Amino acid sequence: MSTPADLLPAIELSPDDADSLREALPNKLPGGGRLVVMALSSPADVRLTERVIKTLISIRNERKARITDDNIQKLLDIYLEAEPRAEIDLELERDNALLRAEYLKRVATLTSSDIRTSLGNDAPRNPSEPASRWKREKRIFAVPYGPTDLFPAFQFADGAPRPIIRQILEALPADMTPWQIAFWFASANGWLDGKAPQDSLGKSEDVLDAARRLGDPAVG
Repeated sequence: MSTPADLLPAIELSPDDADSLREALPNKLPGGGRLVVMALSSPADVRLTERVIKTLISIRNERKARITDDNIQKLLDIYLEAEPRAEIDLELERDNALLRAEYLKRVATLTSSDIRTSLGNDAPRNPSEPASRWKREKRIFAVPYGPTDLFPAFQFADGAPRPIIRQILEALPADMTPWQIAFWFASANGWLDGKAPQDSLGKSEDVLDAARRLGDPAVG
């Protein structure tokens, strides 16, 4: 591979020789090349000129490499948008659906109708109440299941929302989806000695602390 030094031969010419080169060489340089002829008065000027030209060549090569990397990245984006990526997305969706199915098998849930029925004679006429109102007030959360909302049963005591649930929901990051919240409640938590938050509601301060820590920025 040629180095900048290999590409920069330097020879001394008389003024007459330089004039002859300017007239004779332009038509003989391959590929429309360029010839640089300089009048340098000292060895220091020669060394300075060589350093400038070497730097320009280095900048040119670096820019060409950067352009190549940019083009490769564009091609990579195109490849990732092709069919194999669609297959990966489908596999992720299947895994997510399986996790949700396992959750619904393990965790008892209630419908709006179940909650309304548990109130007996005190139940409102609207079949979606009071569950939908409690959800709007963020006293409880629900996971979507088709057109239906399912409310994890651990949120209730004696037919009413546990007060601690509202505090936990306020402490969790605001951008969590309902299913992310459900998985957090059901998963082993290091701040709770490996127990799931939904099984540790009796230790309200510990669960609240675990919820707050979830929103802490990562360090390291």
